[in-house]
Amino acid sequence: MIKNILIAVFLLILALPAAAQVSSTASGTNTRGQIKESIQQQVQNARENFRQTIEARRAELQGTIQTRREELKAKLQNIRDEAKRKIVERIDQSISDLNARMTTHYANVLDQIENVLNRIVSRTDTAQANGKDVASVRTAITNAQSAISAARTAVSAQVGKTYSLDITDDATLRNKVGIARQVLHDDLVKVRDVVKTARDAVRQAAVALGRISGIDQLVNNTSTATSTATSTATSTNQ
Repeated sequence: MIKNILIAVFLLILALPAAAQVSSTASGTNTRGQIKESIQQQVQNARENFRQTIEARRAELQGTIQTRREELKAKLQNIRDEAKRKIVERIDQSISDLNARMTTHYANVLDQIENVLNRIVSRTDTAQANGKDVASVRTAITNAQSAISAARTAVSAQVGKTYSLDITDDATLRNKVGIARQVLHDDLVKVRDVVKTARDAVRQAAVALGRISGIDQLVNNTSTATSTATSTATSTNQ
């Protein structure tokens, strides 16, 4: 009987360091998880602020667009052909619609690009936690974050732009419409290029991360270890 008790006590003593290790691992996992959640919240807040800024600018723009269209209608009275007047009004509407549609598209693209960057950041954290040199990846991540921020600024500015059709007479109508379309096209190309720069910067971060040997295995091992530690800690607490 005494022998069985001693054996049980001995086994309990052996188990204590392992339990402490699991508790320590779970604690470290929780700390890293909290930091990750904080960063994710900051990213989400920045994204929400960006969306709110766009919506606010569009709301402010409605009054300006309405005033400009009334001015355009007044100018179009100089155009005798009613069919031409209606065509110009439709073109004016299409220019505004295109700008709204493309800025929305670019905003969505930036969200997708940022999602990819967030995964890169997560994998980089894992690599660093496992003793890997991630200095070059961190630099690339910072560059990508700056590029995304610059692209969002460009998109936000483009949202607030309007394109007036300075119509005076039939002789210059086609030319003035062409100028407005070209200006919009050039502006959208500039925004597209800035968004492309952000995408390329994220790609560079991905390439830098890919140079770390065994990164995929590290991520898989860490994911498995985290799940095991969390499950064990939960079972222990229960």
